[in-house]
Amino acid sequence: MATALSVLGILFLLVIRIFAQSPSRPAASPARGVTSFLDKDVLLGGFFGQTFLKDNVPLLDIPDQLVQDVYYYRWTSLQRNLRYVMHGAGWMCTEFVHPVWYASTFGTIDAAAGHHIDEARWLRTTDYADDYIQLYTRGPANSLQYTQWIADAMSRQSMVTGNQELFAAQLDNMINMWHEWDPYFDEAVGLYYYQPVWDAQELSLPGFIADPNNTDWDLRKDGPDTFRPNHNAYMVANARAIARAAKLTGNEATEATFGELANTLEAAIFRRMWAPEQEFFMDIIRPGNPNLTRLTGREQVGLFPYRFGIGLDESHAQPAVDALFDPDGFLSPYGPTTLERRDPWFMAEKEDPSYCCYWNGMSWPFSTSHTLKSLAAIYRAGNTNVTAEQYYQYLQTYARTQQKNGQPYVAESHYPLRDAWSADTTNHSEHYDHSTNNDDVITGLLGLLPQPDDSLVISPIVPDNWTYFGIENVPYHGHLVTVLYDEDGSRYRQGSGLTVFVNGDIVYHNEDSEGGASKNKKQATIPIPPFPGSGSGSGSGSGAYSRDGAPQALVNIAANPSGPGHQYPQIEATYTNAADYHYKAIDGVLYYDDVPDNRWTNVGSPHANDTLTLTFARPRNVSSVTLALLSNVDRGGAVDLPARVEVYDGRSGRRLAVVDEDSAGQLLPNDRNEIVFDGGEAVETTSIAVNLYRRSDAVYVGVCELEVWVPPETGPAYRAVDAYLTGTSTRVGYYYFDDDNDSYGFTTTATATGAATAVVGGLAPDSVISFPGVIGPGGDGDGTSVISVRYGNSGNVTVVLGVEVNHVPIGSVSLPPTTATTGRRRRSSSYGTATVEGPVKLGRGKNWVNLVNGTDAIWIETLAVT
Repeated sequence: MATALSVLGILFLLVIRIFAQSPSRPAASPARGVTSFLDKDVLLGGFFGQTFLKDNVPLLDIPDQLVQDVYYYRWTSLQRNLRYVMHGAGWMCTEFVHPVWYASTFGTIDAAAGHHIDEARWLRTTDYADDYIQLYTRGPANSLQYTQWIADAMSRQSMVTGNQELFAAQLDNMINMWHEWDPYFDEAVGLYYYQPVWDAQELSLPGFIADPNNTDWDLRKDGPDTFRPNHNAYMVANARAIARAAKLTGNEATEATFGELANTLEAAIFRRMWAPEQEFFMDIIRPGNPNLTRLTGREQVGLFPYRFGIGLDESHAQPAVDALFDPDGFLSPYGPTTLERRDPWFMAEKEDPSYCCYWNGMSWPFSTSHTLKSLAAIYRAGNTNVTAEQYYQYLQTYARTQQKNGQPYVAESHYPLRDAWSADTTNHSEHYDHSTNNDDVITGLLGLLPQPDDSLVISPIVPDNWTYFGIENVPYHGHLVTVLYDEDGSRYRQGSGLTVFVNGDIVYHNEDSEGGASKNKKQATIPIPPFPGSGSGSGSGSGAYSRDGAPQALVNIAANPSGPGHQYPQIEATYTNAADYHYKAIDGVLYYDDVPDNRWTNVGSPHANDTLTLTFARPRNVSSVTLALLSNVDRGGAVDLPARVEVYDGRSGRRLAVVDEDSAGQLLPNDRNEIVFDGGEAVETTSIAVNLYRRSDAVYVGVCELEVWVPPETGPAYRAVDAYLTGTSTRVGYYYFDDDNDSYGFTTTATATGAATAVVGGLAPDSVISFPGVIGPGGDGDGTSVISVRYGNSGNVTVVLGVEVNHVPIGSVSLPPTTATTGRRRRSSSYGTATVEGPVKLGRGKNWVNLVNGTDAIWIETLAVT
């Protein structure tokens, strides 16, 4: 056995491997072509999760230390909020590190999903954003909870990854999402409306106007139905994204339809919402307002349309610039403000300190992100007097706002006139992921502007006196791009001017003979090699899940999104500290902070070693485990790396791997560590036990996440026990048949006589069995599939289950009884197979197929797609 550790990559799982080499995994970035001008150990040192950062994050070098420090911190805040949902579903991004009660499935909240996608698109592993997008387009995430611009973000994300095929494959799903908003479209007005609270803007101006005397808290807080410029701009952008996807597929009719929808809606925004007397896009309260009188207060949401290309001409854009830099407008030391300071309803201090969100005055990173993008769009349109220094002023103000106790930090909202967060609840809103920052640095400040063709436009908005800037190893179209500007050539030693590398090779150099004075010396349009497609090492996309032999991204079969109960896998511990929770070791959430915390520890244990035991619903082939190990002794805590780690087959007791005392010193603290089984061979088991030894009586051990990565199952059969289960009584159990007692059916007791295959039973009218990651034959989604269900029915009647594909009802499947009668005795024939009525069209790549409803007389073993 080898004693050295080798650093290998896989998605977020870029970890050490102990004792063996293992099968290759898709790299987070192209295997060749990196540049090394910047020292990642220096720039990223001190952060938790080092391997994720070093293998995913573009390195930044600019003359502003404040903006640069916030840039690197914000990658760590994104890292904290990435969550692995379950195999087949993959990754998502949360908003609160501890999911809140009002979140949708898996903790999703769609309000800032567009911001999440904008930020995550610059990670070298594309799966984070790709998987997250498909939770909305095809999975159970709710895209109607809040207003959102997800389709638009998808389109722009595809311009970074270069995977236009994956984007185009979501066309039908994006159209379905679009039509979910039909009930909130007023055809007579030509605009969409929603309550501001579901525009993520509670306690905003419409609520105060509707309830000026504060007699109806709900009305003031939630606001009345309102036509809002930001919401309608989102819908314009979403329509244009759908039109673009339709163009990619050659669907000219859909392209024309959604292009016209976008143009008509944009015209209505100008006609109804632009107020000439205020020179601003304004809200219009819908109830009791037949004349569609606009509000008179200028809100920050009126600045959002510009980022989507709406109003960039001088007559509309110059007033926006003037308002942004007016001390009585939106300008403030920690702004911009969500409502102009001159407005009588402007609130610099919260009226009720116990309530989090007042969007009639606070500085809100969510809105600042939109505003920075609008200001960048206005600047690049060239129709106003805004300068690069003014854009930089706002970006620097944003960085100054994102501070706490002298360190970079982001929470929910900030006071506009003093250095304090106005919504920052302990163990709740730390590292709040509801905004962008790094996308604004990359696309705004440094001007890397993604294109749909094989090119990259570089158009920075940096101050004229900047003598250098650099960004290194940026993923773009499946390649790595490095952009360096050096006025005199002394910093990067590549000559003066702008130099661009693609995959480590210089592809552009513009000698700056004017000493940096000319703006166009920092600009260029760079040809980029064609997108190499899935399997290039730039991330998995949909191709990684195909049945046609393309490389496959590994899946984590240890993640359980539901917690203890009837969903598998399950986990137990020989000892757990009272303040910790063993289920946090498999909840898919991974960060290493003490507050908030997300870990299992054995602090206080009387044992020299304690064991985590992971149990699967069925036998699985496993060749390694990954431990995200906590160490907080250098923070004054009592948890340190283990002195020894042993991994066992929990079923047989066979030892599978050991990290002995000599090798334990190579474990990474506050990072992922993969332990490969002896010989690197897979072992079939239903249980894995991980035994961790303390280094001394004074310290303990802790695991922030236990992961088991294996190749995905790509059909044709998918097991029900691997699905996501919902419903009051839906659960994993076993089919049994006891010939001696003439009994049969479904049981949750594995030791029942005759118990064999694990199945899903306990079905009821509220049951849903969701199969994520279902792939059609060939994986291309171009044809139709036949979906069949293998089941048992011990009842006397046929049971009909509803069938949904990508959360759209498509039909049903009838399950007749599977029993037979011999003489007076009724004998079970165990299983039957039923086919969904009619052919089914699956999308390209991963699909969600749901079986809905049921009775306790039936149990489901598999769903097959042929």
